[in-house]
Amino acid sequence: MVSNLLKAPKLLKTVNVVFRRDPTQIRKTLTANGFEVVDSKPDFVICFGGDGTVLFAERKFPEIPKLIIKTSRACRKYDYVLDNLCDLLAKIKAGDYQIHSEIKLEATAKGEMLVGLNEIQVHLKLPIYAVRFSLSVNGKKCNDLIGDGVIIAAPFGSTAYYSATGGKSFEKGIGISFNNLHHKKIDSFVVSEDTVVTLVVSRGPAWLLADNNENFIELIAGDVVTVKKSPTAANFIYFPSL
Repeated sequence: MVSNLLKAPKLLKTVNVVFRRDPTQIRKTLTANGFEVVDSKPDFVICFGGDGTVLFAERKFPEIPKLIIKTSRACRKYDYVLDNLCDLLAKIKAGDYQIHSEIKLEATAKGEMLVGLNEIQVHLKLPIYAVRFSLSVNGKKCNDLIGDGVIIAAPFGSTAYYSATGGKSFEKGIGISFNNLHHKKIDSFVVSEDTVVTLVVSRGPAWLLADNNENFIELIAGDVVTVKKSPTAANFIYFPSL
């Protein structure tokens, strides 16, 4: 697993739980182990659920370290099971853990911005109309593309929708994969993380999406989208000994 390794932060005492299942047991365990459950400005966050819970938690508490307690096999990184929670909390209290940092992506269009940990998408709005667009990256231009859209993924999301559309998982950089292109076949590829991707819609309508964020930006002909590495990062609690 390749990521930016950060020094463990100050002693973690306060916590918020972002959950998909009933969090009662987790909250009781936290209190019993001397942690304070708070609604705002926690030292760290427990994500109790699957991948979607993690993505939602990062939007709600950006950059705050997160401990993933999985309830779904869909989770793939930094995930631990509920049965080990007491041991994990003991390691956190002892400072026996690391913080790993994952890049995020930001997309701007029409004066608005979306940030994604898994991926940014341009996706057709109506299933009866393909989206037409052109893509420019590192001087390479892909013109007159017609299809369902494009997925621009960060390493954290490279095993998600990016992989489902033909991309292979990667650990550094930004991945680009095309969704159901008509008339052309362009294999997915990975570029350096300092790359700026520019997309121009020639026929919409389409959606600009980030992860499972319910806030969309509607795109029409002539709209320009830029995607690049976000200055913010997602931080995860990791236990090298487990």
